[in-house]
Amino acid sequence: HAAAIPKLVDALLGSTSFKVRATAAVALGRLGDAHAASALADALRSDEHYAVRVAAASALGRLPTPEGIPALLAALHDQDQLVREEALGALDRFHTTTAVYAFRDALQSDDAPSRLAAVRAYGDVLRDNVAVAPLVINALGDDDAAVAKVAETAIDGMPHEKAVPLLIGALSSGGSQVKAACARLLQKRADKAAVEPLAALLMQPDEGDDVHNAAKDALRAHKDYIDVVALKTAAASTGADDKEQRIEALRIMAALGDPGAASLVDTALKDGDANVRIAAARAAADLGGDAGRRAIEAAKARESDPRMRKQLDLILKSDR
Repeated sequence: HAAAIPKLVDALLGSTSFKVRATAAVALGRLGDAHAASALADALRSDEHYAVRVAAASALGRLPTPEGIPALLAALHDQDQLVREEALGALDRFHTTTAVYAFRDALQSDDAPSRLAAVRAYGDVLRDNVAVAPLVINALGDDDAAVAKVAETAIDGMPHEKAVPLLIGALSSGGSQVKAACARLLQKRADKAAVEPLAALLMQPDEGDDVHNAAKDALRAHKDYIDVVALKTAAASTGADDKEQRIEALRIMAALGDPGAASLVDTALKDGDANVRIAAARAAADLGGDAGRRAIEAAKARESDPRMRKQLDLILKSDR
């Protein structure tokens, strides 16, 4: 069939009849010769007739090379719906371990449909090749909700023992949106190994409310793996050497919504150490509700240090 390729390419790119061009595209697809990829990509990008572009998209999906992927991604914006649908279907045929890396550039594209197509590809391959998982994890933080949702669905489909280590790793290495998304996914996959990383995420002062709230909700789902009695002991300790453990215990107890947290937080709000008072104020915000706000407001009224009053005010504002 190699001898037929040049003639079919000439017909595809040079005939004045759209029917001839479309027939040539179909024939090139059936022959499945990778040498036709460039001509088919040109036709998909520039042929004036939608039927030719549809045939070219379909043919590119039949070739044993991912060379046509950029043209297929561009065709997701074609003015004709049939072309867009055919391009999407053709891209699906490259959701294989050997071809999927051709979508890597699309992951970084400014074009949301291209990123969506790439994450769909990596998500499908994820079932058989966990090596691509970091790329899907990163997509959890995509600004486009559809892209992030596809990534989430792909990770949801992973076995527990493979998904949990990946999600835990991203709690400390991903961007804020990724961290929040991973915490939310861990909320559905309770695992003892996630408790400490989630607690560490809750304690991160530089993270925003979305991350802290996701960590808090996830910790509640892991309550069966948390020693609440030990937490209460640590939260009540006033020894200088126990300060860091006390601060963390206060925050975790508040995140869990433990009934004993409120009184421990109230006591800590009156502590002589400013760091303990700030941690207690954040814990009060984690408790939520009017009682938490009143406790912070009372602490602010007692506070003589202007810098501390400012921090307490910021905590109050973030709790609204």
